Amino acid sequence: MRLYSGFKRAVSALAIAVALLAGSAVPSFAQEALRVDRLGSVLDASGDAGKLVARFWKLSLPGGSDEKSGDSALLVSPEGKTMLIDGGAPSCGSQVSAYLRAMGLDAIDVVVASHPHVDHIGGLAAVLREFRVGVVYMSRLEYPTRAFADFLAAAGENNARIVYLEAGDTFYFGGSVEVTVLNPEPGITYYDGYPANGTQFVNDRSLVMRFAYGSSSMLFMGDVYSSRELDLIGSFGDALRSDVMKAGHHGSDTSSSKSLIRAVSPRVAVMMHDNLASMSVYRNYRKAGSEAFVTCIDGCVKVSVDGSGGVSVVTQFDRNSDFLE
Repeated sequence: MRLYSGFKRAVSALAIAVALLAGSAVPSFAQEALRVDRLGSVLDASGDAGKLVARFWKLSLPGGSDEKSGDSALLVSPEGKTMLIDGGAPSCGSQVSAYLRAMGLDAIDVVVASHPHVDHIGGLAAVLREFRVGVVYMSRLEYPTRAFADFLAAAGENNARIVYLEAGDTFYFGGSVEVTVLNPEPGITYYDGYPANGTQFVNDRSLVMRFAYGSSSMLFMGDVYSSRELDLIGSFGDALRSDVMKAGHHGSDTSSSKSLIRAVSPRVAVMMHDNLASMSVYRNYRKAGSEAFVTCIDGCVKVSVDGSGGVSVVTQFDRNSDFLE
């Protein structure tokens, strides 16, 4: 293995030299071999004190899997309190746990299940069975699937307190971050035959939460679709404006409407997906002046806000081409 790695580096270096001499582009395999991995910097919490920090995890699936790896992000309050929002697919639970362990965590203050789709709550069962958890926040939406039942069972085994959230609720994360719940609306009316053909129904009832710390803010959109985004714009208007935004539905074109992007005007937008779900959505963020990051390209992404308007970003990987600019 060492001989192969050394040979690969030598071939890559030769390919780069030849390409540069010829004025050609550096081959992609050579770029990949020399890619710098800054995961340690993303995980490093030594400078987190006094900041609201979000780490968006890069998740990966076993070969041949046709499921989505999903969303998972860890927030740390200025006082050091922790909140895990979603845990990705079931096969990604061990990856989420590994990230948390690498940060030296053995307990999580808050776990949030944005909605009961498997690519959001599937991995939370493993996390709940490995870490002490103080409270689990979720909506009252019922969803008769094995993954959701396993998540609920794991929460029960953990003896975590369960709190149901809906639009209009507020609470503090740590002592200085005010969280406002914008979605779902109170009361859920199920249609006949639910949950058949219920993908949008469930996504539109995702928890949408805005985190305010001083003059800084973050907005987590769950998986709500564009039609529901318009409802939120009508209800909250300028109150949606945020420095950092977790793009809805993994950055796909079901969500992140131009109207929402204008309303939020994020300085930083992060999309968590196994691939670039929609080039047009990505470009819409860029055209609006947002820095846009995608975990399948940038790796894990750490975004910090200081409460005074300052925003900083650390990515696990540099980009090896400018096709997204």
